Amino acid sequence: MRYASKSGSSFAREVSVRAFLSHSSADKDFVDRVAENLRPGSYELDATTFDAGLVNSDAIRVALGRSDLFCLFLSQASIRSAYVEFETMLGIEFLARGSISRFLAICLDDSAFASASENVKFFNIVRKSLDPEAAARLIQGQLISASSKAQSFAHPFLGREEELKALDNQVSDHGRPPIKGIYLSGNAGAGRRSLAAKFYENHFPHVGRVFPQVSISQYDGPEELYRGILAELRPTITATELRIRMTSFNVANPDEQARMTAQLLNSLLPSNEAAILLDEGGMLTDSGMFSPELTKLIDGLEAYPHPPVTFISGRMIPYRHRVTRTDVAFLAITSLGWDATLRLTSTLLKRNRIEFDVEALEQLASLSEGHPYNIYRIVDEILDKGIKIFLADPADFIDWKHRQSSEYFSRIKIEEVESSVLTLLKNIPELDFDTICQALSVSASALAENLQRLVLLHVLESDGDRFRISPALRVAVERDPRVKMPAQLQADATATVARSLSVRLEEGTAPVSLVDSAVLATVEGGGVLTELAAAFLLPSHFVWLAKLRYDQRQWKESIRFGLGALEGEARLSTNGLVAACRFLCLAAARIGADEVFDVAIAKLHLRASDDWARSNVYYLEGFRQRMRGRLPAAQDLFQKAYDFHHGNVSAMRELAAIALARGHLEAAEGLAREARSYARTNAYLVDMLLTVLIRKRTAGTGTSEIEDLFAVLETVGEESGRSFYTTRRAEYEHLWGDNKKAAILIDQAAAKTPMIFEVRRLQAEIYLKAGNRSRADQAIQAMEKMMESREMYDRRWNYRLFLETKSHYLVEVGQYSEAKDLFSDPAYFTNEERERAIKDIEMAQAYSAKRRR
Repeated sequence: MRYASKSGSSFAREVSVRAFLSHSSADKDFVDRVAENLRPGSYELDATTFDAGLVNSDAIRVALGRSDLFCLFLSQASIRSAYVEFETMLGIEFLARGSISRFLAICLDDSAFASASENVKFFNIVRKSLDPEAAARLIQGQLISASSKAQSFAHPFLGREEELKALDNQVSDHGRPPIKGIYLSGNAGAGRRSLAAKFYENHFPHVGRVFPQVSISQYDGPEELYRGILAELRPTITATELRIRMTSFNVANPDEQARMTAQLLNSLLPSNEAAILLDEGGMLTDSGMFSPELTKLIDGLEAYPHPPVTFISGRMIPYRHRVTRTDVAFLAITSLGWDATLRLTSTLLKRNRIEFDVEALEQLASLSEGHPYNIYRIVDEILDKGIKIFLADPADFIDWKHRQSSEYFSRIKIEEVESSVLTLLKNIPELDFDTICQALSVSASALAENLQRLVLLHVLESDGDRFRISPALRVAVERDPRVKMPAQLQADATATVARSLSVRLEEGTAPVSLVDSAVLATVEGGGVLTELAAAFLLPSHFVWLAKLRYDQRQWKESIRFGLGALEGEARLSTNGLVAACRFLCLAAARIGADEVFDVAIAKLHLRASDDWARSNVYYLEGFRQRMRGRLPAAQDLFQKAYDFHHGNVSAMRELAAIALARGHLEAAEGLAREARSYARTNAYLVDMLLTVLIRKRTAGTGTSEIEDLFAVLETVGEESGRSFYTTRRAEYEHLWGDNKKAAILIDQAAAKTPMIFEVRRLQAEIYLKAGNRSRADQAIQAMEKMMESREMYDRRWNYRLFLETKSHYLVEVGQYSEAKDLFSDPAYFTNEERERAIKDIEMAQAYSAKRRR
């Protein structure tokens, strides 16, 4: 099956995956009913799919070779079955060498687990007996995940000789202590996990190919880290057992907690395994060094017979911090070299029997920019379109490559069920197939088809039968207006999730990795905390919800959850506490909740132990002044933030915006250029620099850079209903071209984005120049409503610009005294600025009087 957007973009193709259903003859009736609820061709049933001419043992091997998921049905009968034991051992062997990607055991009676072998107990076991329909849903969820993994499982490993050598040199350096872990940074999809696997294959061939993976979010403290590793390494642990382990962990002191967490990872060494810790914002501090929690964890790791962990992150630790951590090997992974890119592209094309010549190969390699994930994507598109059609018009791929988030997602047609799924996962980060099915009250087959599509489109990621929004697309999904549900339906669905997960976790039918989702759903729904939610509720859950509400512009709710996080301040990680205080400050500044702001900023002051932290504190204090429209005071604070750390792009951007608003064009240009160097295609930064250059332009000067920036802004500034390009082109025509054309353009922008202040400001100026005072007055009235509206979170930020624009109007209608009075408040204008403005008004007044004479 293939999916395409309306524009014709092709996406990943569905991969056929199968589940091998292993059972005893006594359980045949139950398993047959399970199979009836699965899609034809998606399973191997050992009673029916063996070739008649094969001996059973050979048939089992062949069937397993065609499968991606080994599903073992455990009962008293199967425990005693020699064939089931044989199939189980084969399944474990196939899993260890990577031939299958999942192992799932389902208990059909209460005593089956107690009698299961230790080999089986290590894997994911559903201990509560299920009905056939529920068992089928569980298998379907696992198969969706397996289908996405099957596409990339056999990718070849080419190139990276220099990178492997760099790691080799660190590991073999006699002057360094034994390596406890390796740290790999680079863009997602650059091959970080593949390189880690190759490194272990070269240096520690005894280590298996399957690496347990644990994500570390930006708010994770010691408890979250321990629980996440425990749930991943011991998937069969029950909620009751987990609660006992966490109780013991909580009474330990911080050093003992770090030792307990390290011991979990060290427990992988005897079984010849190593884990991957994936950074999702919580691995490093703002200054780029390991967080205090991770530092203590590494101290407790062992190094023999191999490093038990690989750290994977999107950013590299600065050199000054790396040299103090000599027991970790560091490597930044960049794009592939040209030769390696050619080899990988050629290999994948030949493997798929695609004919090509040298010129086509070089074109494809150039388009990939040396990024392995881009190469896989190119091959997928060629399989859908053909190489000639792809090379004739690679616009869709280029479009996807440069804007893999908002625009990519906006071009995907989202069905109603898919919108509901994404709405749930916006608020609750991870859910399993069965819970989603119950919450949305849809059929399992319909849900499976929709989830499969979202996974193949890389909108969702899956692990087992659990699903979450792809990190690369989370912001795009959260902002997309199509992703929504009716308020009552969303409340009901959230309540269903909370109840379902709590019950199933207590029963043991849901994996303990969903504990966080159960807690978040309960808190999110505002219901009474269940015993389970109360036992596992952590301050970091409140930080997550504070961020979520802030991103959704629900400032009061963000404050409520932020204050809830501070109630458990002692249990928050350093990053978690800073994040909670930051969201409190930002939300409080927007609604004028000064008491909340003062409490949060005081805590940040106490934590500001380095230049980066001090920079952030001054930035937040400047943000409060900026939200009040007090630009002179805000500028001083933002300048301090910038002086403490020149890499504070937020402070840099705010300084540029204030300099532009106050007419300091030289300063604005320098800051705008520096800010844009960090994000070349950010619409806000491109627009800011373009605005400066337009206003600095003089008659007869060149416009090449201005036109280049317009070309960028036209691409990135009109997506998702925005009007950057149209507005700025209107200003250019207003100042340097045809004011009539400017009026047409600005009216188009106003129709598209009527509540954007800059659009209305420029509309007033354009119509004043045209002599149309009535239309100018309408624009000013629209601006005034924005200044008065409590719904406009940034209304006071624009107050100074509103006063200046209104003064221009009053001058045009001859109300000079009223125009002068607008500059009287020293909070918005300095004495020098006030005197200059009054002088300009008096000059206009004198000129008008002279004309009348």
